[in-house]
Amino acid sequence: MIQLEEIALGGLFYRDKKVMQIREEHFGDLLPLLPRLEPIPIDPQRLWKLGFSRYVNTGVSYKDWQGVRLYLRPATLNRWLVQFEGIPKAGFVQYIHQVQRLWFDLFQEHLFQPPQARVRQRHVIPEADVSRRLVKDHAISHYKRYETTITPPSDQPYYFTWDCRILFRTGQVAAWRVDEKSPLFTYAGRNWGLTLLSGTATEEERIKAGKWLKGYLEERG
Repeated sequence: MIQLEEIALGGLFYRDKKVMQIREEHFGDLLPLLPRLEPIPIDPQRLWKLGFSRYVNTGVSYKDWQGVRLYLRPATLNRWLVQFEGIPKAGFVQYIHQVQRLWFDLFQEHLFQPPQARVRQRHVIPEADVSRRLVKDHAISHYKRYETTITPPSDQPYYFTWDCRILFRTGQVAAWRVDEKSPLFTYAGRNWGLTLLSGTATEEERIKAGKWLKGYLEERG
């Protein structure tokens, strides 16, 4: 059972088998909370989340503070040896909250685990392209394979050329020249009309294209 004196702001523990971080609101209800808390054993990935780096060849994790480097070296009995430059055996720690307390006692700085970003639900479109890539996981020093879903962008209904001369319609392709003949609307002191250059389109479709073009121009000012 966790002792009351082991609790500190930002401390990481298991509560009902799930990781929790002590926040200010927990201090008003600590006594009922204590029996539900269990210590979290140290592992490289949890140290990495607290800002530690790691030597892959030795497994030693380390973190710097104003020129002072604290080392944590894996030892026997699930313990980690605390080391400093010139001090090969400063003591042992076994749990994450002990690392947090040690760091605060030495440097008056809290080790907080940043909040985990909410993962958006991924919607996979059957015809979407799926590519696979190898991503280096520096925390545990090996490569993981991730699936990345690439969703092709959908076509917009019309495209207006950069020189403001041609309006293209997607789908049933058509192209209009932008001129002042048979104007559909007025914008920026001039009349805007559309004359069919390619494809087929009814007058109703020409008017619809003109409405889109007017909205496009107004949106971009």
